[in-house]
Formats: sequence, structure tokens, C-alpha cells
Amino acid sequence: MIATCGRRLPAWAGILALLCVAGCASKGIRVLDPQGKTRTVTPEEVNMMSGASTPYLLQVGDQLNLAFRVKTAHKGDIPWNYRIEVGDSMEVRMSPRMNVPEQYKIDVGDVIGVSFLNNWPLNAIRTVRTDGKITLAEVGDVQAAGLTPPQLREVLTKRYIATGIIQGNPQITVNVDFVNLDRLESMSRDVTVRPDGRIRLPGFKQGVFVAGKTVGQASKALAEEAGHTLQNEPRATIVLFPGLNATLSTMDGQVTVGPDGKITVPRIGDLQAAGYSLDEVKKRLEQKVEQYTFNPIDVLARLVVATGSRVYVGGQVGAPGIYPLAATPTALQAVIMAHGPINTSRLNNVLVVRRNPDGKPYVFTTNLRRALSKGSTENDIPLRPFDIVYVPKKKISKVNQFVTQYIDDVVPFNNSLGVSGTYYINEQKVDSKSKNLNAGVTVVPTLPALGAVVTP
Repeated sequence: MIATCGRRLPAWAGILALLCVAGCASKGIRVLDPQGKTRTVTPEEVNMMSGASTPYLLQVGDQLNLAFRVKTAHKGDIPWNYRIEVGDSMEVRMSPRMNVPEQYKIDVGDVIGVSFLNNWPLNAIRTVRTDGKITLAEVGDVQAAGLTPPQLREVLTKRYIATGIIQGNPQITVNVDFVNLDRLESMSRDVTVRPDGRIRLPGFKQGVFVAGKTVGQASKALAEEAGHTLQNEPRATIVLFPGLNATLSTMDGQVTVGPDGKITVPRIGDLQAAGYSLDEVKKRLEQKVEQYTFNPIDVLARLVVATGSRVYVGGQVGAPGIYPLAATPTALQAVIMAHGPINTSRLNNVLVVRRNPDGKPYVFTTNLRRALSKGSTENDIPLRPFDIVYVPKKKISKVNQFVTQYIDDVVPFNNSLGVSGTYYINEQKVDSKSKNLNAGVTVVPTLPALGAVVTP
């Protein structure tokens, strides 16, 4: 407390009077040091003095903007393969594997060439019928499907020796002149993963479960299932069109913390949010949504309206008072929220009073006129919950009039913070509380008798 004109003034008078004398028309951000002097500080020093920001705990009435997306791999992340989800679309294409000709198993629709070295009238070209057989002169129907060319040659050699029409050992050659690819093409389709996690393709005996598999795993499963129908296991190729982001987008939107402290998110339901920080809510949402997906999910959560976080704007502004701290406003934005400066505003010496997480108060002064006229954004201090922004008057004739008009009457906070603290000036220590602000800034200035303070 200081005595001025026969009246004991709150400690704030000492701070404000001292800053009005020492901080006139500063070009950058200045802070009141323990010796009662101001010195210029950088934005980085402001952050260091302010300490780590205490996480804001959500309250009833707060509003969040939520967005859900498949996790994007960043540098340093453990690599992961996308796993197929219900609702994903894909192009499935079947093609023959490049097998050794002698290992190829003849299938329905293939064209087979049978040649006799010394009995060319018996030469024949036949298409394998749907029953898997071909018909040749003198021996009739012969099973061909499922046999390799060397195996079919052995069967034909025995059959022709048994007929007795060929003297000696028949010299027979069997070739697959044409591979029927139509059956592979008929299995190729554009499909969507069904709610049961399966896809169905023509010619398959049953659906193939692919949900939760990587593209490589799903391709292998499709090829194996096709091999139960075909004589040769084909190569399955998948071109995937993920639909998960479209599904997740139905969960996007703005939610409000209800009277029960919960938020309601589509597909997830109710989730307790009040009493948790924004990061904690994001992690809980990620855990919930990953119960319904096979892939890691990124939850983007932004606090739109914080009903429990306030800043206090006073002095020479259009509408002094308490304002919600939406997003991360700066001192200049706070002044604009308070309906902007007025004719008597002294924007070149705006005060920002802040207490760091350790309870130590700091008083910063900054030149917002440069921010307005020259775009010097480095002077514009980002605010934190419960900061006090004060715009002084251009001319202050008496300290007691200053305190009465611009502290006691204009900033009606009525001990809402409920905290106290200690501030050091000139190596003297005093513990006290401000009458209205209760911000606990204690000042013992070593100044001559202050009957009046006149600012330039």
C-alpha cells in the first residue's frame, strides 16, 4: 500500500504509477523487474517467465470442434500398413501366374495340341470341355483337366499302346496352345467390403473375409480361395479405395459439454469431458473410435468456446469487463473484444498482468500502437487464462483519481480469483491482497511522496 493525498492506495497503484513513469512509449514488450525498473524482453522471455501453461479443464457449456481422420504417418513414427475396413472399395483383378509350362495344370476352356511324331493323321487340337475331358481318335474321351502336359502325355501314351494301332512306343507331344483367361476375367470385379467384413466374387464357393487384413494379406486370401475353384492358383491384385475417412467424417462436428459433463459423438455415444483437459479427451476419443476400426485414428479437437477461461480487460476501452478466452487471443484482440480503444486510450503503454504456474506475478507493458500502425506483431502478447489487460489513460493527473476511477470502479472482479502472492520491488517483500482484483501482486515501491503523477 502507498499513501497519496491522505489516502492509502492499493498496491496496484504503485505498479501502474511506476509503469506510467518508466514505460512511456516503449517500442517492444517490457517487464517490471524486482528493482522497480522496466526492461525490454523478447516474446521468448515472456513465455519463459510465464512458465508452462496449465492445461485447461473442460467445463459444462464448453464447445469443441471435432474431426476424425485415419492417422497420417509422420517422420519418426513406426511404419504401419493400412488395414482394409468395412465400406472400403476395391478393384480385384485375377491373372495367371508365370508358372513353368510343365507345371501348368490344364483347365476347362484351355486349347490342347496333341502331336504324333510318326502318326500325324492322329494329330488333334481340342478344347477342354466343361466336364474336363477331351475326345481323341481311337481312344475316345480322356480326362485332361487337372493334369500337367507331361502327365497327360503319359496317359495318352498308355491308352494308345493299349489300342495296338501304333507299333513301338508312341512319340506324343502335348502342348497348351491357348490358356482360357475368361474364367479369370469373370472373377475380376469392383467390390465393396460388406458389413460382415467379406467380399464375394463370381465363381467363388464362399465369401472371403478381408476386413482387418493388409492389401497383401487380402490378395493372398483371394488367390487361395480362387485356387479351390481353378486348377491353378492365380495371382490376385487389389487396388484399394479406402472409405474410412468418409465414414469418420460423419462423426465430425461441434459438440457441447452438457449439464451431465458429457459430450455426445456419433457412433461413439456419450463420453465424460468435464474435468478433463483437451488432450485427455482426444486420447479417450481415439481409444473409443479404435474399437470400431482396424487402423489408428487421429482425433483433431479444438476448443471453440471455453466458458471457464476468462481474461479481464479494463481501462480506456469501449466496454471494460470479463471476456471468455476463446482459442488463443492476444492483448490486441482482447482490446478489440472490449469494443476497441477510445479517444483517451494510451495504446503505446498497455499493461498485461499475469501470474505464472508457480504463483509469481509479472507485469508486462507493450506498445500496441505499433502493432496497429506498423504491424509489429512481436509486441502483441498472446494471452493466458485470467490475464489482466489494462489500457491506461493518455493523461493521469492524480494517482488516487487513477486508482478510484480505473481500478476500483471499472474492473469489477470482486475477488473472483481468490489467490494472493508476493512481489518484490527494491528488495523489499510484503504480502497482501488487492481490494478488487485479488491477484495478489504486492508492491512496496521506494518512491518519493506521490501527490500526482503526470505522464508525457
